[in-house]
Amino acid sequence: MRKLGLALGVFLYAAAPALAQQGTAELVGRITDIQGAVLPGVAIVVTNEETGVYREVVTGPNGSYSVSQIVPGRYRISAQLSGFKGLNRRGISLTVGVTTTLDLTLEVGSVAETVTVTAESPLVDVTSAEVGGHISAEELTDLPAGNRSYMAFVGTVPGAQFVPTTGFLNDTMLANGQPAAANNVMFDGAGNIDDLRGSNVGGQARTANEAVQEVQVLTNQFDAEFGRASGAVINAVTKSGTNQFRGSAFDFFTGRKVTAKDYFTRVNNLEKAQVSKQEWGGTIGGPIVRNKLHFFASVERLVQNRNQSKTYPTRPEFSFATTDDVSAWNTLWRIDHQVTANNTWAFRWLRESAPQFNVLDGARDTVESNDDETDLDQTLVGTWTTVVSNTKVNSVRVGLTKEQTTHSNERLRAVKPEYATCTVCPRQMIEDQALLPPILAYLSFNAQADDTMDFSLDDAYTLDDTFSWFIPDKLGRHDTKFGARFTYVWISNPNNSNANGTYSFNSDRPFNAADPNTYPERFSIRVPGALDYELRSRVWELYAQDKWAMKNGLTVSLGVRYDLEIIPIHEDPGNPLFSDPSKYPVDRNNVAPRLGFIWNPDGKGKSVVRGGYGTFYDRTLLGTVDNYLFDTKYSNTFTAQFPQNAADPGPAAGRLPTEPVLNTPTVNQLTPAVRAFLNAQFPAGAVRRNTGTVTWDDPERKQPYFHQITAGYEREIMPGLAASADYVRMLGRDLFFNPNLNIGTRRNTSRTGTIDFFDPYGILNRSLAPGETPYVSIVRLLTTKYGYSNYDALNLSVEKRYGHNWSIRGAYALSYSRGVTAGQTDTPQLQVGTNLRLDEYYAPAGVDRRHSLVVSGRMEVPKTRGMTLSGVMRMLSGTPFTIQDQNIDADQNGVLFDPLPAGTYSGTSADSMQNVKNKGGRNGARGPGFMQLDMRAGYRAKLGSRRTLDTFVDVFNVTNHANFTNPSGDRRNAADFLRLSTLVATSGLPRQAQLGLRLGF
Repeated sequence: MRKLGLALGVFLYAAAPALAQQGTAELVGRITDIQGAVLPGVAIVVTNEETGVYREVVTGPNGSYSVSQIVPGRYRISAQLSGFKGLNRRGISLTVGVTTTLDLTLEVGSVAETVTVTAESPLVDVTSAEVGGHISAEELTDLPAGNRSYMAFVGTVPGAQFVPTTGFLNDTMLANGQPAAANNVMFDGAGNIDDLRGSNVGGQARTANEAVQEVQVLTNQFDAEFGRASGAVINAVTKSGTNQFRGSAFDFFTGRKVTAKDYFTRVNNLEKAQVSKQEWGGTIGGPIVRNKLHFFASVERLVQNRNQSKTYPTRPEFSFATTDDVSAWNTLWRIDHQVTANNTWAFRWLRESAPQFNVLDGARDTVESNDDETDLDQTLVGTWTTVVSNTKVNSVRVGLTKEQTTHSNERLRAVKPEYATCTVCPRQMIEDQALLPPILAYLSFNAQADDTMDFSLDDAYTLDDTFSWFIPDKLGRHDTKFGARFTYVWISNPNNSNANGTYSFNSDRPFNAADPNTYPERFSIRVPGALDYELRSRVWELYAQDKWAMKNGLTVSLGVRYDLEIIPIHEDPGNPLFSDPSKYPVDRNNVAPRLGFIWNPDGKGKSVVRGGYGTFYDRTLLGTVDNYLFDTKYSNTFTAQFPQNAADPGPAAGRLPTEPVLNTPTVNQLTPAVRAFLNAQFPAGAVRRNTGTVTWDDPERKQPYFHQITAGYEREIMPGLAASADYVRMLGRDLFFNPNLNIGTRRNTSRTGTIDFFDPYGILNRSLAPGETPYVSIVRLLTTKYGYSNYDALNLSVEKRYGHNWSIRGAYALSYSRGVTAGQTDTPQLQVGTNLRLDEYYAPAGVDRRHSLVVSGRMEVPKTRGMTLSGVMRMLSGTPFTIQDQNIDADQNGVLFDPLPAGTYSGTSADSMQNVKNKGGRNGARGPGFMQLDMRAGYRAKLGSRRTLDTFVDVFNVTNHANFTNPSGDRRNAADFLRLSTLVATSGLPRQAQLGLRLGF
């Protein structure tokens, strides 16, 4: 370890490395005379047209130049050389994460003579093999988006899929057939990610669209400076102030009268919920000192009541149409300062407080089991950039991401006044979850209470240093970058979920003490007390990158990256795989080579052939490995089950349960007898033998990684219009796939059959002292020895850059994602004995969509003096699910997961899917697709002096298409089998009109 630290220190000192284009842009090119001869010594000044901030460079011996680590924006480029006319090139847009190539030609003449040209930057990037796209600030403000989140537009890039979620403002995206947690979200060059859960909810702190300058989305073959993602890299930057005071003020509002009934409200003739939304705010930016010091600030306020509805044919009294109660305050401020010609610094602080109440967050929720979430998220980043010489630039960046979240429920909020609206809540709130009545888990839904109660605390500190070195004449032009980043993370996740207990039933019938068939058949509860832990991690990232521009339009991208995760864990002393519990696994050989090629065959920058190979390491989510800390052999917090390993067979057979805690006169509260029994068995504060799931670490655990192979072609068909096609192949290896070491065998194939456990690996007995009883439940080994996945895709896109008052973007992906695992907590549910049955478990991934089509566009209608139209259409094919019957344990492995044979299946309820074709096996059927058309019509009045007033009407889901999540594939519950019971994002996003006003100045 000391040798590694010394090597890192030498590397940092000698190379002054960095993550160069995370949040910045780059400009390269060559200057020649009209005969094509190169011109060394040309003085170039690159000036931001809005801020006046500038950079000076001089062309090298071969006439080439480079301006690296520059803030994205619109620039003016001037070039001067004695004996030649000066050249002034305006309107060059430099975008985040992109190297723009701009070759210039000087004419013979006097320096006093200046040729001024206004032109846009090239549409095709001839320097990069990366696959992805960009979202501009104009698209973010001019296209309709219900949640006004930039994540809604990420799906317009080929290979990316927008995912509207049930959480408030938590829209996210999928890429490469990987789960939503697998993305890496960067913001102004710093991380913006949840270290516990990944990017499941998009970025850690949401950014108001009005404050975002642009977003880069990289789905594949990203350079070595980017890593820790098997999905996409989302690289966003905020706006900065300019030499003019500029900004915006906006207001969006909608209500019940302009919102259609959602599907369930409509077909069941329920009263329409009191839907409403009010969103207002503004931005302001300008000079503190012209051409040197600028500020930018934004504020956004959102108050919203979203519709939520569900119906329950077996218990109509639980059907509902209601709203949640959510709001947010979002603020951002930023300072940019050019101290000298060679030194600049910037600082940005983003903060959002977002309380969310009465939220229905699952397919089984009723109004009685709603929950809530209160968030306080912040990100801060500071950067210092120094021009070391004509060809060298160095930057230092410091960042902090901070999360304080409470996940709770409405019943608990009502226990004490101080719990009602708190974001950072009292610690006693965790303990008081045990005061609530138990959850009633009926066959189709949950009622009476909710089990959610935890705090999520996450502080992530980052330090990286940046060095870019342009080498103009070494067998071609070299654009080299070196980088290092160190991240320190501290998380704490106090948790007392299910401290109130859960009664599980065999039907949806209400409990009747006189009817044995309505008694619960199983009971679970957290004992002896609440979970409380802290976990720390340290991550080192190093990389070196060289874009080598050769002759004949060929550029070779060479890179290498190294990732080192150190997550100190005191392993379970009961885990016999570790002779020393302090010797946690560290995977130290994560060297990831990257090789790409870019060929510009016409030599004019109009087309490019690109491709490459790379190894890409994923991140290990702390929410995966934290189980090692508390799912131990002896623990002070675990979930106990009664009966221990199977449902009591009595109620299903019309008999009273034999398990004492189930044979109860009431389920409205835990009776004194049940409380006394639990307190005697599991005294508060005690450490007891864990009768729930035990989770063990693997000393040979590795960091998951993926091979990526891409090949593609892009061409500018006509000025401003380009089309591209890219083939992508990904091979995931060393993925988490977590077998059971304590093998269960059910004595018969019935759901309630007794399970016997045995130790075929010969590992568990080694952990037992003389007289200790054998393990009575699952012993899960979290390992990377068995997991793998494959992904193939063809990504097609066409983009018409905004010009002549219109633009359009289209993206289509034909893809296939499959494997034995997708998430880091997946388990082999078909495991029998030591046979994991990987061949049978290999199947389409749960997020696999074969077809994805997204089209977006905007225009100003000719001869209307300001009428505008824009829209986004999304069409996605369905994702897979498994058709099974949990009444039967066909393989008798103790797991109620046995896919039914291939065939055609239909549900019996009115809302059921019919004639569903099932290929058999895991994920053999396909659910419904997704289709939504959003439109905007408005009028832009030009008030003079750059002032505009936009008035517009957004209509979301114009066709009022009902979008459903996948149905239940479990034939055990006939009333719910293949029934479309849950709408996407809970509300189903019914047709809704929204009025908007925006003043720009």
